[in-house]
Amino acid sequence: MAQAHKTKRSIAATPAGKRKLREAQTLKSGQRITYEGIEELLDFHVSRSTIERFFRGKAIDISNAISITKALGLNLEEVVETNQFCELVK
Repeated sequence: MAQAHKTKRSIAATPAGKRKLREAQTLKSGQRITYEGIEELLDFHVSRSTIERFFRGKAIDISNAISITKALGLNLEEVVETNQFCELVK
């Protein structure tokens, strides 16, 4: 089960979501993009430590989670619990 979010604006990846994040980390060339590479894709607006926390299933601010998933070509709904996401967008 995903860790409970710290604040109403925080959200965490589920175990299945963590697997999707790891899969998305693998580029078409077969190489993996590093946390630092993701940080660069996001023009350093999200720190490497925040990216790493999200990949470990820890709660982070929803805006950072959205940025990370978009950078990897995913939708936020693919990596978080549906009820957790619905609560935040109310």
